[in-house]
Amino acid sequence: MTELNASELEKILKELQNENEQLRNGYVSLSQQLIGLRMVQHIAQDLAVELDVERLLHRILRSAINAVEGQAGALLLLDSNKQELIFSVVEGGGGQALQGRRIGKDQGLAGWILSRNQPVIVDDVSQDDRFLEEIPVSVDFEVTSQIGVPLITRGETIGVIQVLNKMGGEPFDDDDLNLLTSFAAQSATAIENARLYQDLKRERDRLIAIEEEVRRRLARDLHDGPAQLLSSLITQIEIVRKFWEREPAKAVRELEELVPIAREALRQIRTLLFDLRPVILETQGLVPALQLYIQQQQEAGDLAYHLQISGFSGRLVAPAERALFSIVQEAVGNVKKHAWARNVWIAVAEQRDTLIVGVRDDGRGFDLDKLSAEYDRRGSLGLLNMRERAQALRGKLSIHSRPGLGTAIVVTVPLHTLRQTESEES
Repeated sequence: MTELNASELEKILKELQNENEQLRNGYVSLSQQLIGLRMVQHIAQDLAVELDVERLLHRILRSAINAVEGQAGALLLLDSNKQELIFSVVEGGGGQALQGRRIGKDQGLAGWILSRNQPVIVDDVSQDDRFLEEIPVSVDFEVTSQIGVPLITRGETIGVIQVLNKMGGEPFDDDDLNLLTSFAAQSATAIENARLYQDLKRERDRLIAIEEEVRRRLARDLHDGPAQLLSSLITQIEIVRKFWEREPAKAVRELEELVPIAREALRQIRTLLFDLRPVILETQGLVPALQLYIQQQQEAGDLAYHLQISGFSGRLVAPAERALFSIVQEAVGNVKKHAWARNVWIAVAEQRDTLIVGVRDDGRGFDLDKLSAEYDRRGSLGLLNMRERAQALRGKLSIHSRPGLGTAIVVTVPLHTLRQTESEES
C-alpha cells in the first residue's frame, strides 16, 4: 500500500473539512427551515380564526416581515374591477403614506409577480428595471433588496406580499423565498375565508336592514290606514249603540255610513296583504299580478296607472317573477313618495329574447348625477335593492331623469335562463 505524503494528507484533510462545513451549513439551513415551517404552521393556525379582514391583513404582513427578518413590507391586493393593485397594508419605513395608494396591475415588481404568479428575489433594486423608484422616494425610505411572493387561492392570484431589506444587510436567500411562499399560500386562504365571512356578514346586515325597513313600513301603513279606520269604526259603533236605545231611525242612518268605512278598511288590509305576498304572482304569473296590482292602486285614487304589455306572455321562473314584481313595487312606491306625478306607466315588453320592464312617471324628476353623489349618505335602500335584484337576474337597471321631465326606471334581463318549462308549470 502506497504511503500518503504530507501534501496529499493535507489535501484530504481540507476536503474533509469542507464536507464537514457543508454538512454543518446544511444542517443549520435545514434546522432554520424547520423552525420557519413550524412558525408558519403556528401563524397559519392563528390566522385561520381571524375573520376581521383589516386586522388579518396587518397580522399577515407583520408575520411575513418577521419570518424573513425584513425591515419593512407591503401587502397589495388586486382590485379586479379597476385592474389595479392597492397598497392595502404597509409596515415599517414610514410606509403609512402609501396606504391605499394604487398602481397598475402590471406595474413594478408587484405587478411582475402578479402577472406571472412567480416569487422573486432582487438583491439590488437599483439595477432592476421593474422596481418603481417613486414608491420609496415618496416615503423617504431607501430600499436595497426585496423579496416578493404572490397570494394565490383556488388558482386565482389575489395579491402580493413584499418584504424589503434584510435586517442584517445580507441578501434574501432561497430559504427565505420558500418560507415566504409557504406562508403566502396559507395567508391567501385566510384572506379569502375572511372576505367570504365579511361578505356574508354584510349581506346578513343588509337583509336585517331590509326586514326592519319592511316592518317599519308595515307598521306605518297599518297605523295610518286600517288602524285609523278601525278606530273610527269602534267609535261610530258606540255612537250607534247609544242611538239605538233612543233614536232607532238615526241609528240605522249611522249604520249605513259605517259601511264605506268598513269597506275601505278591508280594501287597505287586502292591499297590504297583496304587497306582502301576492298569491296571484305565484299562481298566475307576472302579468296577471301587475294587472291586479294596478287595479288596487287605482282604487286608492292617488295616481292614474297605465299598463302596457308588448309581445310577452307565459311564465318565468318564480325567483325572476318575484324580483321583477318587487322592482315595479319599489319604483311605484318612489313615484308616490317623491315624484309629485299624475300618471305612472308600467310597461313589459319582449324584444329578441330580452325582457324589458319599465316604470315611468310624469313627475318633477331629479338631477341624476347629484342623487348618485349623495346616495351613500341618504341611507335609502330602495335603489340598491332594485339594482341587486336586477343583477341577480343577470340583468341591468338604468335610470333616466331630468328635473321637470319625470323619471323612467328600466330593467333589461335575458330571457333564455328565466323561461319556465312546461314541467315546471305543471
